[in-house]
Amino acid sequence: MRCLLGYPAAGRRFGAVSAVLLAAILASCAGNEPRSGVLSAEQIRETVTGNALTRCGTRLLGQWRYTARHGRDGSLEAVVLAGARREDAAGVWRVTEDGLYCRTWNNDWAGGREGCFRVTRNGDALTFDHVSGAAGEAASYTYSLGEACP
Repeated sequence: MRCLLGYPAAGRRFGAVSAVLLAAILASCAGNEPRSGVLSAEQIRETVTGNALTRCGTRLLGQWRYTARHGRDGSLEAVVLAGARREDAAGVWRVTEDGLYCRTWNNDWAGGREGCFRVTRNGDALTFDHVSGAAGEAASYTYSLGEACP
């Protein structure tokens, strides 16, 4: 909907002609939101800034959920919930000009070292493939946008 800002009539009711015009505008906007492929530096910033990314699964201890919230100021807050266990972490995130997402945790996650990842989008799923620095537990992570498990 960001691309509608330049169209003052888009939110008003003007009849069938306006409805057709609005449909055409929305169709042209569809190309502005990346739905698949490797994201550029700007697309990464637009996608994660102010948003949460979530991974869910089952492991030895049963169901678990990891959610990381990306602050506009580069702050990073995460929580892992596994049964009655909860672990919180904070850190920082940034995007390099060549399109890598980098994060550093302030605890022992990834040894407290920065790790950088190439980000690929497929709908609302983002895959982070390790490129340099500390990878953490895996070389590739797939998250869903938002705080719910898919």
